[in-house]
Amino acid sequence: MCQALGISVGDGILINLAYESTAFCTSIIAQDLKGNIYHGRNLDYAFGDILQKITIDVQFMRNGQVAYKGTTFFGYVGLWTGQSPHKFTISGDERDKGSWWENAIAAFLNRNLPVSWLVRDTLDTAADFQAAVLKLAATPIIADVYYIVGGTLPKEGVVITRNRKGPADIWPLEPTAGAWFRVETNYDHWTTPPPFDDRRTAAIKALNATGQKNINFETLFKVLSVRPVLNNYTVYTTVMSAAVPDKYLTWIRTLE
Repeated sequence: MCQALGISVGDGILINLAYESTAFCTSIIAQDLKGNIYHGRNLDYAFGDILQKITIDVQFMRNGQVAYKGTTFFGYVGLWTGQSPHKFTISGDERDKGSWWENAIAAFLNRNLPVSWLVRDTLDTAADFQAAVLKLAATPIIADVYYIVGGTLPKEGVVITRNRKGPADIWPLEPTAGAWFRVETNYDHWTTPPPFDDRRTAAIKALNATGQKNINFETLFKVLSVRPVLNNYTVYTTVMSAAVPDKYLTWIRTLE
């Protein structure tokens, strides 16, 4: 792959590992009144003008069938966004904890998985939503992260706040208690996001204005298009639902 891209193996490794600690995002998991689960995400990155040119949707085939699908960048091994048809969806958001050297130790000495590689491995091997949640929560990884997972049945939605060794918090949907959506940006949900980067409040206001009875692919996309949820660093938006895998859609984003 590196030869095809015209870069060295060392540069290829650095590209894949460096991104593990710099992926800013907004992810939303929501359930409508009929129990349908919708999952949307914006991926934000500082070099968006470059990444927009190499963003691709990829289908991974097994025995002539789509085993799983994801959105990634040409030459990038892992996945930050993906779907296992009729099983579950996953997105990953950066959690800014620890130092680069701690990530390096976890990667090269402890042999922990890069966080985006675990997304891809889970999409490839997990049998269902519960298995995906357990794998994403328990597998040692090289950096802290938020994993957002959606299933196909009512209440199958969760935000997993990860440390390198395991879960720091599990935050599920609770629609019977009024919590029909969860919003995760890049800050622990039990803390207050900084005023200079409060995408969370804007997304919550937009979801409440939309209402549970009106949430669907189109309205979720509109929520993800509200500023500053959509911002100058947004590379792409994906909306998906594992129960209807053909509806998986990704848009390259620009502010008008």
